[in-house]
Amino acid sequence: PQIIVSATYYLSRSFVPDNYEKDVTLNRYFAKVELPKYLMPAIEGRYNTYASTNTTKGYIDSRKHRAFGGFSMGAITTWFVLEYDLKYFSEFVPMAGDSWTVENDGGGIAPKVTAQKLAKAITKQEYKENDFSIYASVGSDDGTRFSMSPQIKSMWKLAIFNQDNLQYWLDKGGNHDIASVIKQLIHAEKQLFKER
Repeated sequence: PQIIVSATYYLSRSFVPDNYEKDVTLNRYFAKVELPKYLMPAIEGRYNTYASTNTTKGYIDSRKHRAFGGFSMGAITTWFVLEYDLKYFSEFVPMAGDSWTVENDGGGIAPKVTAQKLAKAITKQEYKENDFSIYASVGSDDGTRFSMSPQIKSMWKLAIFNQDNLQYWLDKGGNHDIASVIKQLIHAEKQLFKER
């Protein structure tokens, strides 16, 4: 009994670049504008959800029944959603991608600053360590692991994050491919909403 929405941050096919690193502006825009202003009202207004009303207050009141996740650039989007939309989502599943909130590949290049910025975004919104869960994952043979791992380790050093609210799972032998995505999704699905 769940609704799964597979969205894209591309406004149209013409926005698809040759170099995916140029997507970061679209990732951020999706999290800050498109998701809360357009996508959520479209879904919450059409389907029977835990939101009592199709309003910001309805989304905030029902945040414990909503998760956001993505793979690769979708993971980068997931970190932006954590940063900007925590009031609407309580659980996050970034797969094979670090946060680019500071700079592209920030989890690997500037893990400490990236972790600090994410922590500040959470505490600024007055959320505490038991108000969210992150189920991060990556394939052990996936090159994005070298950006994710330093970021996760830096996050664990901050008071707002711990081994319970920030779990990190390695898919043994997994690569940056659909086979690993499936395993990571299955692993995350077992964790989501376990207290509800």
